[in-house]
Amino acid sequence: MEKSLRSSILIIGSIFLINFMLAILAVFFADALDLKVAFLLFLASIISSAIAITVIGGYFTSLSTYLIHIRRLYKLNNLTNPLLLRLSKEAPGTYHHSVLVADLTSKAAKAVGVDSMLCRVSSYFHDIGKLKNPTFFIENQGLMKETNNHSSQEKSPTQKAKIVIDHVRDGIKMARDAHLPMEVINMIAQHHGNSLCSYFYEEAKEKDSSRIKKSDFRYDGPKSQTKEAAILMLADSIEAVARVKNNSVDNKKLVEDIFLDKESEKQLDDCGFSLRELATLKNTFADTLNSMHHLRIEYP
Repeated sequence: MEKSLRSSILIIGSIFLINFMLAILAVFFADALDLKVAFLLFLASIISSAIAITVIGGYFTSLSTYLIHIRRLYKLNNLTNPLLLRLSKEAPGTYHHSVLVADLTSKAAKAVGVDSMLCRVSSYFHDIGKLKNPTFFIENQGLMKETNNHSSQEKSPTQKAKIVIDHVRDGIKMARDAHLPMEVINMIAQHHGNSLCSYFYEEAKEKDSSRIKKSDFRYDGPKSQTKEAAILMLADSIEAVARVKNNSVDNKKLVEDIFLDKESEKQLDDCGFSLRELATLKNTFADTLNSMHHLRIEYP
């Protein structure tokens, strides 16, 4: 018999005996003890012990699980993590993007009452797979000494799409190798859902629409299974588009367009947002973007 099982049986037995003995003592001092009363107290002790163990044990198991979860995430909520230090050095644009996404996700998560710490930590790590080929991604170009791989004429649209899609696969592998929590790994896996890598798909269609398969241009998925994963997916797209637009459009319209795009691709179908929560998220994202991209005085 395993040690943990023996310990559990010992604890359960001890609780029962304490309940039973206290009940017997109480009845004995009340001068009401007989065989029938003792038998009824025996049954009552079994039932009360079972209820106590179920309720208290369940509560403390949930509490300990939650505290372990928070402790692990708290340790990762630190930009000095070796993977994040690598990201800041080898893919500085991706690193900056991830920090901004973390701000977007944590505020959005708080607004709808979900796990903001998980959102923030997962945002830091969601693009670590780009470390495998950092200069291919537009946000790192111009910041690195290496050549611009993104515009390389040697690669077909299918090959380019594969590199982009592979950053999720590579990120999952790197996260597992770094022993990141499963919740964070799931967020990395789901942050693009099974959406279409549309830029390269359209490029491929222009070149030769008869030979392309749409499935070659889709992320592996799955779609966002939790509200936290959906928030990360939305924030990732919103920050990227906002950086490209550079205050040239209204932030509320930008956010609304991103939501419509994800809804049209059915990427929000499995995460369980209510209409009120979606409205709250839109307002929060827009407000956070406004605070990020506020105007500044041009000093002489």
